Amino acid sequence: MRLKFLIPFLLFYSVIFCQEIGNVKVGTHFVKLLKIDNLFSLVYSDVKSVTSTHEKSFNFPNKETIYSILINGFNRNKGHQVIIQTNNDTIVKFNFKKLNGEYMLYVYQNNLNNNTFGRSAFFTKNQIIQLFGM
Repeated sequence: MRLKFLIPFLLFYSVIFCQEIGNVKVGTHFVKLLKIDNLFSLVYSDVKSVTSTHEKSFNFPNKETIYSILINGFNRNKGHQVIIQTNNDTIVKFNFKKLNGEYMLYVYQNNLNNNTFGRSAFFTKNQIIQLFGM
């Protein structure tokens, strides 16, 4: 009986203390930027997953730093990869590729503790600007 009350309370609690800054959808896949307490979280649907609802995420302390990394990546005008370690167990690779004449970004994430991987859909520079609310 207590569990029936605890689950809705936890869902309500997470909604109150989690602020969505932006979201972008590409087909059946998405990316969201959330603020939870003093951390930011990038949540995306994993394109490698069998179900389109499988979500992956990673956290970072400073929205402006990640935004700057991403925008500078688009401005380099050549395919490349930027690798960051967001905490002790997560490595994130921002991959910039030119597709149909436009530079696109996809995120590849590796969790070292449980040896899992995730990959986002491709996103344009304008979609990333929208995501970060800039």
